[in-house]
Amino acid sequence: MTSGEEFAQWISLLREDEAFDAEVDRLGAEAIAELRRIYAEDGLLFGGDLRTRLLALRFAHAERALRLVLSDFPAAADWDIAPTVSMGEPAREGVVVHGWEVFGIGFQDTLVEIAVNIQADYIDEFFHVWPLCPGHRLGLKPDMRNGAGVWMCGSGPHEVARIGKIEGSRRR
Repeated sequence: MTSGEEFAQWISLLREDEAFDAEVDRLGAEAIAELRRIYAEDGLLFGGDLRTRLLALRFAHAERALRLVLSDFPAAADWDIAPTVSMGEPAREGVVVHGWEVFGIGFQDTLVEIAVNIQADYIDEFFHVWPLCPGHRLGLKPDMRNGAGVWMCGSGPHEVARIGKIEGSRRR
């Protein structure tokens, strides 16, 4: 069996592995590339070993993604509880960002996932939508386009900016 065939078989076996909490049939190219890297470095991982590896990957992605997402929100955003990345408690053993468990494997998937949740929390906290389309003054929605996390305007729809690159945001 070739390395490529063994990798494909491992991916197929992940459907049955309880430690693997992603949907195998919905994995994007970036997630597959991350798993290919894990496979190249560590071979066939299952169970707790796989879970540990995925948690470390998700934590690193989540920290970077949260910084980018927050850079698109106004400087005046004075959260009652500032959004952070943490490891969950025993009942929720995954990576948690501002109360939401992270399930993405690829960075861009994680970026969009966190943007969706932070935007929802922002609306709950400050009672208005952000970010806004500069041309339409409508709320933007995080989405994946051509493998990148972007802010999309619902009027059209059209892409306004990559997540973390909104014009006039508080930091770069």
